[in-house]
Amino acid sequence: MQKDIFNKEKIEILKKEISVERTRLSTDRMDISFGEIINLYKNKELIIRPEYQRLYRWTIAQKTALIESILLGIPIPPIFVAEDKDGIWELVDGLQRVATFISFFGDLKDDVNKLKYEKSEDEEEIIDIENKWELKEGFLLKNLSGFNIDNLPSRYKMNLKRATCRVEILRGESNTHMKYELFKRLNSGGSRLTPQEIRNAIYREINPRLNDLVVELSQNKKFIELTNLTKQKKSELYDQELVLRFIAFYNNVLKVNDNMEKYLNLFMEKNVKNETFNYDYKNIFEKTINLLYKIGDKFIFRNDMKQNIFTPVYLEGIMIGVSQNIDFYIDDINFLKEKINELKKDEDFKKFSGRFSNSKNRIRDRLTRANNIFSCKNK
Repeated sequence: MQKDIFNKEKIEILKKEISVERTRLSTDRMDISFGEIINLYKNKELIIRPEYQRLYRWTIAQKTALIESILLGIPIPPIFVAEDKDGIWELVDGLQRVATFISFFGDLKDDVNKLKYEKSEDEEEIIDIENKWELKEGFLLKNLSGFNIDNLPSRYKMNLKRATCRVEILRGESNTHMKYELFKRLNSGGSRLTPQEIRNAIYREINPRLNDLVVELSQNKKFIELTNLTKQKKSELYDQELVLRFIAFYNNVLKVNDNMEKYLNLFMEKNVKNETFNYDYKNIFEKTINLLYKIGDKFIFRNDMKQNIFTPVYLEGIMIGVSQNIDFYIDDINFLKEKINELKKDEDFKKFSGRFSNSKNRIRDRLTRANNIFSCKNK
């Protein structure tokens, strides 16, 4: 009998919880033609912001495959947009599909044309995404090779424009936390969005200042050199997440109240809405990076010279510890070296950096320990 009562109570609680959470979301979906997508883009009713999208890295074969699929009526994954209060759509997921189609028709604008393209394993350059590009041999349609929008038969041009694409829409009034969860779970393009990509898409819409600050600091040349991230990590905006961690943790460690991902989300959600938020992190970030760069150790954020593996807990511990006690080290680089070595050998710091290192307790304990090490004046 008690079990039945328990189950009924649990069911009622669950029903209420589901009802409440459903009301927090405002979503919609529609099927529109690719021709209409081009028109929305040309009329600035569909915005592409390449600065926070993945690197454009489709090969000509992949681009051809998209056009081939549309011609053959093969379903295309949906694109995801966030709608603002004025009804403007901002592309969140689907950059490569949308840019490929628009550029095939010759309508991609210069600001989107200048996207970074991964040329090879050890070389990258900025190139234009060519408008009116030429198709290659398709997987099923071998005779596509050599055709572009100018010489493709009119019938097939119209077929391309009339083909439909599913658009998933998140309305502007939705709770930002729920927006994050929606895009995290539903994005289904060629490469899934990372947490930082979703943060950029969701929170930039409210107020771009914090996102712009993170982007600016991530482009610091000394920071780039000291982190030396792989192209894959850069394409996933991991460099921006590292900068956001610095901003979110600086003089704020004891306020960490959730795991890494949720804490960073809540930090951004709170502060993009906070009109009194102090954006003056550039000075302390640059002072810290400049000081660390003087050491001349390109392995400063790595586990050791042999393995040469970037270790994010070292970056967090060293940068937070140094920045919060920077006056001790401005004129004493050797003392700074000693403290960095001390942190890397510290058993407590290691203990808080292992498994579950992104849990709230581990973050607090690890960065508190780092601050204790760097705040100690004894040599």
